Amino acid sequence: MSTLPQEERIKVLMCCLGPETHNRGIITVSSMLREAGVEVVYLGNASPEEAVRAAMEEDVQVVGVSSLSGAHLCLGKALMDLARKHGMERQVTFLMGGVIPPKDIPVLKEMGFGEIYPSGSTREEIVGCIRKAAQCQCEQ
Repeated sequence: MSTLPQEERIKVLMCCLGPETHNRGIITVSSMLREAGVEVVYLGNASPEEAVRAAMEEDVQVVGVSSLSGAHLCLGKALMDLARKHGMERQVTFLMGGVIPPKDIPVLKEMGFGEIYPSGSTREEIVGCIRKAAQCQCEQ
């Protein structure tokens, strides 16, 4: 997969919301994004407050959140509420991946997540969405 020229560099914050103990998925996704030329800020486990603060400090275009513990609705809502409070929802695209029941996907999108990536999502889907999200942010 080709990398992007420096002037087109996409910057993404990756984190696990809450006390996740399984991080293999987010590390794998972070690695594949780096291989695709995306600049990744890996935060690890973070509270919604820490994730929003880091996203603002790092001036990222995309925030990718991993959730495996089942707290995706509660923590996702807290994250998106904080993003709205800080006026980030139009400047930053928020994505979530992990063990997400299909019935929760529309709920998360209604909260403000741009896309949801349940287990089995492909590299092409994830990288393509991040590139598209970053392009939309650049056009604003």
